[in-house]
Amino acid sequence: MAPVDNNRPFRIIVVGAGLTGLVTANCLQKLGIDHVVLEKGDVAPPKGGIAMWPHSIRILYQLGVLEELKKFSKPTIGFKGNGPDGRPVYDTQVYHCVEKNHGVSMWPVERTDILRIMYENLPDKSLVKARVKITDVKQFPDRVEVVLEDGTVEIGDMIIGADGVHTTTRDYMWAHAAKVSPGLITAAERTSLKSHSETLIVSTPPIPELGYRDIVITYQNRFNFLFTCTHDAVWAVVVFLFDEPLPWPHRKRYTEEHAEALAKLVMDKPITDQLVFADVWKRRREAPRVVMLQEGVLEHWHHGRICLVGDAAHKAHPNIALGGNTGIEDVACLMNHIWRAVEASPHKRPSGTALEAVFEAYQEEQKPRVKHIVSLSAMAARMHTFASVFHKFLANWVFPAFKDHWPADYIGQYFSSAPKLEFLSSEGFPTGKMPWLSDQKRASEGDEIGNE
Repeated sequence: MAPVDNNRPFRIIVVGAGLTGLVTANCLQKLGIDHVVLEKGDVAPPKGGIAMWPHSIRILYQLGVLEELKKFSKPTIGFKGNGPDGRPVYDTQVYHCVEKNHGVSMWPVERTDILRIMYENLPDKSLVKARVKITDVKQFPDRVEVVLEDGTVEIGDMIIGADGVHTTTRDYMWAHAAKVSPGLITAAERTSLKSHSETLIVSTPPIPELGYRDIVITYQNRFNFLFTCTHDAVWAVVVFLFDEPLPWPHRKRYTEEHAEALAKLVMDKPITDQLVFADVWKRRREAPRVVMLQEGVLEHWHHGRICLVGDAAHKAHPNIALGGNTGIEDVACLMNHIWRAVEASPHKRPSGTALEAVFEAYQEEQKPRVKHIVSLSAMAARMHTFASVFHKFLANWVFPAFKDHWPADYIGQYFSSAPKLEFLSSEGFPTGKMPWLSDQKRASEGDEIGNE
């Protein structure tokens, strides 16, 4: 047990320096809250792409990184769907409608670029510790202790688990719950995260036939192609449905040979009426990867002094690119509640009871939103792979009949109701036809205060 300093300031231990972890660190440094970020690997490793939607872009604007992001990302323009023969089924301007609704659209960016931007934006980078391994987590009535492989013990008031779908923080949380609250975390919950598919991931230089600012989806039977096209790269994924979903803790470990074998299965399959997958495969610029795609939402996102954010608590299929965005809004929601709790505490150090209330309020706000996105992503994923006759009907007949603004208006309700960082200004961020509800709420509260 490490020596305890009861006079120390409120301190948060963040596990994971992925996007959610680095957004968390940026928020904590804006708030002046003591913290440390523990990352088992390197910061900003090269690892594919990610897309930012309007509600996340607004948070990045508040954190002061939007201008830097613009140097590496341009908004997507076209959304194109092709049938199994490669011929066009639809070509929409849905992203233009998103921009009209919110002032910004969807911005794809290399994951390593956004991670580097978030890291470089930190005033104190020494608080991020890379290549560290956690060997134990201990919870006490007044603190948490995280033991590292080198013998270092990090002491804090709470832990934020931002370490992704293969999280170790969640394992420690479950272990603690089993000791002090037997039966709370059931086997059904532990196995509720299921992998319905595996995905081959390839990146290439730009491919003119696919466009430079477009999303291209090609439907197939039991698999599909999805391409995010930019002026700098194409991020290609091939999603293969499993015959039966694999529940947690099943986890396949893949090699480059597995990637080669999956690629061979679809080498001659059309992507467009001009290209087959072999045309993409031969242009790959780095080693391909294969990952399992988990889906689901846990019931319990916190226990004791541990709270989970992002993929550690829930996982959406990546086909509509909202998984990473839900993690960012998780952080915003949690940070808002932590900020209020710190401000309300006489010594700026919330008690364990206060933190539990913070965690519960965060979970209560975010879980319904996340469940909606996980469900919507699952429906789209099944549609794109013709998982059933019903899904095939949706893909071939229903979705192509939509007017461009319909899906933009539908998802726009989700964007406009998203949280922002209440302790930072969003003044100057673009607006569109659909107002940001958090801005309206704050204006209303200001009016009420002024009338008192």
